[in-house]
Formats: sequence, structure tokens, C-alpha cells
Amino acid sequence: MPANASFDKGAAVEEWTDTWIFRPIGLRIARACYRTTMTADHVTIMALVVGLVGGHLCFYNNVPLNALGVALLVVSDIFDSADGQLARMRGTSTRIGKTLDGIADAARFGNLSFHLMARLIVGGAAWWFVIPLGFAAGIAHAKQAGGVDYIRQLYLYLAEGTGEFALAEDMGTIPTHSAFQARLVRFYRNYLTSNGTMVPRSLELVRRLRATNQVGSVREAWTGSQRTVVRQCAWIGQNIRWALIGVTVISGHPIAYFWITLVPMSMVLGMILLVHERHAAALLDQGSPRLAEAA
Repeated sequence: MPANASFDKGAAVEEWTDTWIFRPIGLRIARACYRTTMTADHVTIMALVVGLVGGHLCFYNNVPLNALGVALLVVSDIFDSADGQLARMRGTSTRIGKTLDGIADAARFGNLSFHLMARLIVGGAAWWFVIPLGFAAGIAHAKQAGGVDYIRQLYLYLAEGTGEFALAEDMGTIPTHSAFQARLVRFYRNYLTSNGTMVPRSLELVRRLRATNQVGSVREAWTGSQRTVVRQCAWIGQNIRWALIGVTVISGHPIAYFWITLVPMSMVLGMILLVHERHAAALLDQGSPRLAEAA
């Protein structure tokens, strides 16, 4: 294992807090685990358990418990960073592992939303108002997280030739060795299909480039047009969400977390997707004759 390797996802898609906080601490954990028999999946499960406990502590209308809960959620995210770095250290990073990691993320946030809804209802809020709001915010969060992840993976794939980007149809080539792995593959295929509906022009471009073996031909153009877009994803990325949770939950206004997630953060996603797809469409329109033939 290289002594000073960072094993990050790529500088272009890393947020400031990833670069200076989550990745360095996660790297220390990954290096410690590297010398043991622990796998990246074990670390993913640790992240899930810590996150579930943190979400539960946010149920109580108690500032110290809420602060501890938010701290545990941040710790769970550090473990979430460590699992990917450990997988890259060992060369065992797989799409099945990424799927398990994504399911754990969804479970952590779903658990948090459930506890916040229960807290509001126990505190006297109308259940018929809180439950639809919580579910709507949860769906919005899932779309935001999926959109950000797909945009970042597209960038690494087209601009840098790295990353773990995949089309839904790519999942048919992944071998599975158990019913559980087969279910994970189906889940990830559905995840990719759902995310793909948000960036149809980008996926059309990828398919044309693959059909004509020209994926590397748009590297410079994609970098120039999409790098700023990718950086704007930080406004609705996971790290800013921890700050939002901390401010709203510890201050005693968890309903604000749902409203901010549902309205302004969804608007930000919409603007990011609009600009991203406009740039992708421009590349399609300016494509080479071979791209046009593949249409």
C-alpha cells in the first residue's frame, strides 16, 4: 500500500470538507483496517450502525442528546468515507459494494427522517401534515443525492477517464454469486435508471460516444463546460446536509430541515440539471460526423 496515497474519488468532485476533514480521518481508519481482516463492507455496516444510533438521538427534544446524535451522524459519514478508501487500497472496489454503500446511506437518512417525523408528532404537530411532508422531503433528498452522485460520476468518466460511472444496461454484465448479490444488482440497476431520467441528454451523449469509440474525444470540452457545474453540487451535497441537520435539529426546529430539503434544495438541483443538460446538448449538436451517424 502506498504510504501517502489518499485514495480519494478525484479532486474535481471532492468538497472542501472532504479534502480537509472526512478524507484524512477516513484514510487513517482505512489504513488501520487495512492491517486487519476487516473488509470495506464491514466498515459500511459500522457506518450504518453509528448513523442509526445518531438518527435515534435526534428524536428527543434535548439539546445535548441532539448534539451527540448529529456528532454520531458525522462520525458515520467518516466511516462512510473510510469504506471506499479501504476498497480502493485493496483493489476490491466493486459496483456491488457501491450498491451496499448506497443502501446504507439511504437507511441512515430514512431512519433520521422517521425519527424527526415522530418527534414532531409527539410534540403536537398534526400527523396528517408531518408524514406527507417528511416523505416528500425524503423523496426530494433521494433525488438530490442521486443527481449529485450521477453528475459527479459522469464528470470523472468523461473528463478524467476514471470513476465508477455506469449505465443501467452495464449491470447485465456483472456476475453475481448469491441471491443477495443479484438483488443488489437489480437495486443498483433501478437506481441508475432513476438517475438517468434526470440527465437524458448526457446519457445520449455517452451512448453515442461508446458506439463510436470516442469517449476520450470530449474530455477537454466536458471539463471546460461541466467543471463549474460539478462544483455547484456542493450546495446540495451530503456535507452541507450535516450542517443543515445540526442547525435545525439542535435548535429545536426539525421541521425546517424538511422544508429546506423539499423546496430550496430541490430548486438548486433543478438549476444544476438545467445547466448540465444544456452543456451536454451543446456537445451533441456540435458532435463529429461519426457521432451523428451513431444517433
